Amino acid sequence: MSRTLFTNARLLDGTESSRTAQSIAVEGNRIVAVGPQEGLRAQPADQVIDVTGKTLMPGMVQAHFHATFSNWGAGAPQIGLERPAPVLTLIAESNVKTALDCGFTSVVGSTGPDYIDCALQEGMQRGLFEGPRILAGSHEIAPLGLSLDGESRNYYMGLTNSGAMLRASGPEEFRRVVRTEIGRGAEIVKIAASEGHALGGADDREITTYEELASAAQAAHGLGAKIRAHAASRRSILDCAKAGFDVIDHADRLDERCIEALLESGSTIIPSMLFGSRLLSIIEEALSSGQLFMFGADASISESEYRERVRSARADFENMALMLPIAHAAGVKIAIGDDFGVAFLPHGDYACELEFYVKELGIPAREVLSWATRGGAALMKQGEELGTIAAGQLADLIVVEGDPEQDIGCLRESSNIRAVMVDGILVKDVLC
Repeated sequence: MSRTLFTNARLLDGTESSRTAQSIAVEGNRIVAVGPQEGLRAQPADQVIDVTGKTLMPGMVQAHFHATFSNWGAGAPQIGLERPAPVLTLIAESNVKTALDCGFTSVVGSTGPDYIDCALQEGMQRGLFEGPRILAGSHEIAPLGLSLDGESRNYYMGLTNSGAMLRASGPEEFRRVVRTEIGRGAEIVKIAASEGHALGGADDREITTYEELASAAQAAHGLGAKIRAHAASRRSILDCAKAGFDVIDHADRLDERCIEALLESGSTIIPSMLFGSRLLSIIEEALSSGQLFMFGADASISESEYRERVRSARADFENMALMLPIAHAAGVKIAIGDDFGVAFLPHGDYACELEFYVKELGIPAREVLSWATRGGAALMKQGEELGTIAAGQLADLIVVEGDPEQDIGCLRESSNIRAVMVDGILVKDVLC
């Protein structure tokens, strides 16, 4: 079998700082050799690709991926009902292709209607279109009893049993709904464990009980699936960690006790701070000019209540800005991914999140890149074989114009992603 041989690479292998003058050989869907240029010679049948001056690194992972989101924002109807399911499926296909073009060779589903993630996965398996690996997400399962169906005061808790949301009440019902989602193809099930991470901060009311969370986690893990939670409040972070959730999204009220719980549970957090940064910027600019920007809030609320929600959301954001570097230094598992597809955070802006952590929080680019590669890869089905470049690993690779370790901003332009390989197949090649 002929090999693909990348030569003259600046190699970021996902484990250490870059090394120059490296060669990487791929045979079938596996990396078979990695080493210095002079020690890894081309064989007669090799396809040799010279990447002089460019960086070769593992494919990145979007670990919080809303495939159907497209310009979703203020005044939008319930998630999953904004367009007919066939149209949402076409949008989702376009979005996964965008992710691939931007160097993301895997995506992990997070809240979607009509099992569209599962349809995307099947479409790619059938060869209908090229896209990244996908860990198929579920609907989002939310508890009953917080508001009247259809009369939403909160983005998550006021939705009816339709669109991208499902309702459950009590441990047995959560167990049943989780099992149903997995039976229909979901590989990672999402639970709404708290409010917050939108317009309004995360208070510590118990909206999903620990018993419900534990039952859902046990059901998912018993069927070989993963489980994640929208968990912004301190109480929900602690309960989800205790219940053994694989992913805790947002974690806005993270504190030292939460960090200890996360280290014990091994859960991965996905802070998704770019969403908050952009939303708060828009809201606070509107307020300074005497306007209200309604996103994820009931338009009937008073201005004073609105301003209090903004204040609380800002406090949560600043808390995460303080605690995330501390959590990282302590060894908490972190991956990247955000609510791309909302009006002010379009699909394709993925690298802006990485740049935010480097430039705004001061986390070294090499560490943030590890969140985007090893951190996300650990959530995939074959996670131990993804996220790094070494002999025996699956060949999910990207070639970047520039050096992301020195200037992570070079990842922002998809044109700088000169080649993308998924499972040993070059699905993008604009090296010439």
